[in-house]
Amino acid sequence: MGDDSDRCDSMGDDGDRCDSVGDDSDKSDSMGEDYVYDSEDWRTTLEAVDLEYTEEDNLDGTRYYPSIRRRADEEKISPEDEYLHMKKQVAESKGFDIDFTKFRCVFNYKLADLDLENQFVYEPETTRGLLDRLSRNSLKRFNKTNSTNYEFVKVIKANYHLTAGIMFFITFEGKLLNEDDSKLFQAKIRYCGRTIDIVSCELKPEKKVHSIEAPDKEHPKKPRLTLEPSYV
Repeated sequence: MGDDSDRCDSMGDDGDRCDSVGDDSDKSDSMGEDYVYDSEDWRTTLEAVDLEYTEEDNLDGTRYYPSIRRRADEEKISPEDEYLHMKKQVAESKGFDIDFTKFRCVFNYKLADLDLENQFVYEPETTRGLLDRLSRNSLKRFNKTNSTNYEFVKVIKANYHLTAGIMFFITFEGKLLNEDDSKLFQAKIRYCGRTIDIVSCELKPEKKVHSIEAPDKEHPKKPRLTLEPSYV
């Protein structure tokens, strides 16, 4: 497939796909298991937001999904303001919860299209199949670390940006056999061909509830509860 050096190729329209070539340490074994390792250092740092294209750069409409862009009848805001909104959402959610309907510009953080079969992989694997596989691997590590026995249910959504490979921010459901309700998990995973780099896998934090002072017209001793906004 190429020379003997380790590389992760991006090719033309297939720029979001990864192809790993290297020595036997990065190859699947005879049972088809992926090479998986835990990571530290730069992978745990949140990638800075980068504005790639403004609406004026995108006249042909091919650089974003029309279904998630800000509607044409909505009030336009400047690219600078969009950048600040994106930066805020990425920071608050650590990359997992971004409301892409609020943006007309294109940033380095993007939404994975679960129905686009070969966005990151070649046939016969599909985008949904890849994200399912990555989620299962991360949940396996979560169970081992926390002595639990969650089973994978389904992927809810995934954001990503390009790095040395592709960094995914996957939200998926997991369920204990003795419980009826599923729980949401968030997994940050760097993927490059046969290399699956599990950065983190955790239960999604619960929404924080704050107690604030009640206005004068309410009972002065009764706190009023508010929920922090959540981007879905």
